[in-house]
Amino acid sequence: MSLPETVSCKWAAYKKMPYAALTITLLLWASSFPAIKVGLGSYSAFHVAALRFVIASAMLGCIAPLLGIRLPRRRDTVLLLALGLIGVSAYHLLLNYGEALATASAAAFVANLAPLFSTILARTIGETASSRSWLGLIMGLGGVSLISGSLPGQFILNTGCLLLMLAAVCWSLFSVMQKPLLAYYSSLEVTCYTVWTGALLLAVFLPGAVAASGTASLLATLSVVYLGILPTACAYLCWAYVLSKISVSRAMIYTYMVPVISVVMSYIWLDERPTLLFSVGAAAVLSGIGIAHQPAERAAR
Repeated sequence: MSLPETVSCKWAAYKKMPYAALTITLLLWASSFPAIKVGLGSYSAFHVAALRFVIASAMLGCIAPLLGIRLPRRRDTVLLLALGLIGVSAYHLLLNYGEALATASAAAFVANLAPLFSTILARTIGETASSRSWLGLIMGLGGVSLISGSLPGQFILNTGCLLLMLAAVCWSLFSVMQKPLLAYYSSLEVTCYTVWTGALLLAVFLPGAVAASGTASLLATLSVVYLGILPTACAYLCWAYVLSKISVSRAMIYTYMVPVISVVMSYIWLDERPTLLFSVGAAAVLSGIGIAHQPAERAAR
């Protein structure tokens, strides 16, 4: 193989790396939903959140010294603390409490408004979405609405929905706010400081979680450990890497795939069979992503 061909192949592989990381992220986040269901059999929602981030913090704490992460610059300290507060503590508390109050149908739709909010907020950092991206975004959201309609319970707007909408705003802010930091810090550095800060703020629930572990089933405890290592530490790290390579709006539309993958995993793991309405919604989500995805990747703005 000639040198130009070798360089071309390496460049093509390099361009695919963010999407490989994105695929891993979506699979891990989707797997978190059935894992959370198992964990909630012995732990409260707040205990699950506290334990998973303490475990994730411990894992990242073992990795960080080996890879020599840098101390944050003083001027970035407030933003890094805000990321932990918004993207970890506030997001997971609002999400867990909102899902406890909202019906499954309403929760599935409202919690997935984050791509829409992110695309709007991304304008503050200079990103603009094309008309094709907007069309795909709306079609994907329509697919999510069909998926939510396939779930148990009526679509009722209540306090839980308001909390879930705030959670979606928090996740959108988290994704947009870390983009400027990733121009200087590595994905690992941003992930470490974010997860460590979030875990510190969630530590108030840790004593109760430790007490609950004494009577928890082994399967529930293993599910929480899994949540901390893979859907939290690994997925947050992959997500930061994705945002360092591609635009926020482009990355966020793919998160519409999370409920689709989650239902498939629930079918395999928990034998929860998807309905015809879910299948139609999943097809609409895939179509929306296909419309929004451009063959030529533009440089992240």
